[in-house]
Amino acid sequence: MILLNQKGILRRVGVLVLSASLVLLTVAACAVLFGGIWALTVPDRSVREELFLIGVRDRTTRLYAYDREGEARELSSDRISGYQNALYCPLGEMPENLKNAFIAIEDKRFYDHGGIDWWRTASAVLGYLRGGEGKTAFGGSTITQQLVKNLTGDSEKSIQRKVSELCRAAELEKKLTKNDILEQYLNVVNLSENCYGVRTAANAYFSKEPSELTLTECAVIAAITNNPTKYNPIRNPQENRARRDLILSEMHAQGMIGSEQFREAVATDTVLSVNKDALSGRINSWYADLVISDVIRDLKKEHGMSEAAAGRLVYCGGLRIYTAMDESLQERVTAFYRESEHFPTHTGGKKAQSAIMIVDPKNGDILAVAGAIGEKSSNRIQNYATDVKRPSGSVIKPLSVYAPALARGIVTYATVFDDVPLQFLNSGAPWPRNSPDVYRGLVTVNTALTHSINTVSVSVLRRLGNANSFSFLSDQLHMTSLDRKNDMGTASLALGQQHEGVTLREIVGGYTALANEGIYTGTRSYHKVLDSNGELLLTNATEQARVLDEETASIMTMMLRHAVSEGTGKALTLRRSTDVAGKTGTSTGSCDKWFVGYTPELLAGVWYGHEYPESLSDVKGNPALDIFDDLMHEAVAVRGEREKHFRTPDGVVAVRFCKDSGKLLSEACHHDPRGDRSEIGYFKKGTEPTESCGCHVLIDYCAAGGVATEHCPTEGRHSIALLRVTRRFPRQIRVLDAPYSYGGICRINGRILSFNEPYYAEAGETKRYYGIGLDVTPYNRACPVHGEDAFWEKRLNIA
Repeated sequence: MILLNQKGILRRVGVLVLSASLVLLTVAACAVLFGGIWALTVPDRSVREELFLIGVRDRTTRLYAYDREGEARELSSDRISGYQNALYCPLGEMPENLKNAFIAIEDKRFYDHGGIDWWRTASAVLGYLRGGEGKTAFGGSTITQQLVKNLTGDSEKSIQRKVSELCRAAELEKKLTKNDILEQYLNVVNLSENCYGVRTAANAYFSKEPSELTLTECAVIAAITNNPTKYNPIRNPQENRARRDLILSEMHAQGMIGSEQFREAVATDTVLSVNKDALSGRINSWYADLVISDVIRDLKKEHGMSEAAAGRLVYCGGLRIYTAMDESLQERVTAFYRESEHFPTHTGGKKAQSAIMIVDPKNGDILAVAGAIGEKSSNRIQNYATDVKRPSGSVIKPLSVYAPALARGIVTYATVFDDVPLQFLNSGAPWPRNSPDVYRGLVTVNTALTHSINTVSVSVLRRLGNANSFSFLSDQLHMTSLDRKNDMGTASLALGQQHEGVTLREIVGGYTALANEGIYTGTRSYHKVLDSNGELLLTNATEQARVLDEETASIMTMMLRHAVSEGTGKALTLRRSTDVAGKTGTSTGSCDKWFVGYTPELLAGVWYGHEYPESLSDVKGNPALDIFDDLMHEAVAVRGEREKHFRTPDGVVAVRFCKDSGKLLSEACHHDPRGDRSEIGYFKKGTEPTESCGCHVLIDYCAAGGVATEHCPTEGRHSIALLRVTRRFPRQIRVLDAPYSYGGICRINGRILSFNEPYYAEAGETKRYYGIGLDVTPYNRACPVHGEDAFWEKRLNIA
């Protein structure tokens, strides 16, 4: 028995010795690793960024807007302070219990190490080698390491990142005192519910200042940082309490509190006093959110900052940001979008979502924006104008198809296409379908754009080429949401059914090329940024790039004016007081509605749809167009537009032409039974039509009401013109101009025709179809009276 006990003791001693050896070896290995790859992992800037960020204290960033006289006025309601939702708290205003609670659980040797706790690092490495994640109740990172991570935002799970963090922590310790490091850490640490720093957390969870916190409350706040979601005291009170008690136990064990304090604190229930205002902080406008995002993006791009560095500078750096906002217009837009009654109610009382962006197309200034319907509830939340990608539907056609094709001379205003199915699927269904589901026959490019005809946009794209279309959108109009792998197809480019979609901001930016006479300006939310010393930090000049000749842009504007006056946008009332050009869009299943339009001085885009895509077919019309109409009336009034009419450049000429052929009118054109077939079109000089129409064909028409046969008397005939067009379909479909088509000389061979077939069907194949119109009786039927008596007797019986 004694021998067995001795063996057990020896075995345990051996395990302890082995474990100690492993720890020492691990420590040594870590030290060698640390030293060996120091030069490879510490970037040139070393800890300059961290030192810069720590120098950024609690200074309010202010936004300005220019008035009509060009004077900058502060937007007092949109001041930006605190790191996202953070209130700075100097170390001297924090109670000892609060500081000690964090040190006890996060880094008990904080005052003894030089930024790296080798024993804890070794323990974490051993845990990892044993198959775990190296995560313990206390973690493996020191407070200094956590500060580096919080400031840089670098959370990549890699050995190189971890070693870089160790190196930078060690360097930081050489530059700063322990108190400086602790103060900064306690002001940037994530404490859940969008709270950063202990003052924000104290305000949010207990409606107190840090100095007023009890020992228990200090432990509650310190408990959150290990896993802000798991230890959230509002959502997971039991998890938080368990960790709170662990912290109190550690504080007692480390001599930070006495036994009586410990027992009393552990026995105390957590009583929250949640301050909702503190949780959300100051609610900035949609415009302020947009500016913050844009400035952070540009600081990263222009100054090589990390996301965290740029964010901290914006929130705490006392910047002065000069925005592009029109304050009066932004107030109107905000007020309109705040009230849900301005928007339709769907089946079951549901409300959809919407966004608008209004821009000055001459310089790209975003004058006003709203990112959602209703009262804005927080900062930097999802913005449907800038963050959400949705399929564009036909609103992209002017940019993806018609403008680049017109610029390359592939089409003109009057180029004619036959609006009929381009193919029939295996199911027999025609493709592509139009909306509404009708085919018009011969139409010009202008008519196709006016009525958003899908067959023609596909046909134009085939001539233009998918690669050229995609390149124009992505390279010249900077629609970066489009994916080269998934959005190079016809559905994406000609029909607007992208793989993921595009943002409203991208679409509006693209339309600046049309509204600004061929010059792309994109969109900008600010002009310049000054630092706290008044030095220029960022400048945001308008991006000017000619992507279309001004003649192309002018002709596109003429066609989009026609879309507003005669086509899908004709419900717009703004056109009665000023020139308006625009285009609607509807995605598959009617899940998204769009309208983008412009006047001579303003450009605006509206998206409307549900948060999670579902059909909008339970509401008539296009809500996006109605929203545009309401707010652009106000925008024109607020801005006091001087120009009411679009300018036509000298290089554009107007010519009257035949809209069935796209050529000059011939004598036959005047005999079309539908009446006047002429239209005034707009062309670049040198591209206007010079040949006469050959589409209209004069034929004899019997007074009895049909195409004259050899049996019709000559005295009862008169001349009409039908359309020379060849069509053959595997199934019967409706084509609006089918009743006016021409198929050669009318000869009766005895075949019995259906009442709605054209006269020439009797000479065609028995299993081919030529299209029928919406009228019961086609104009191009054979004369129903004169002919072979037996034949007509049979036909009339069928009819």
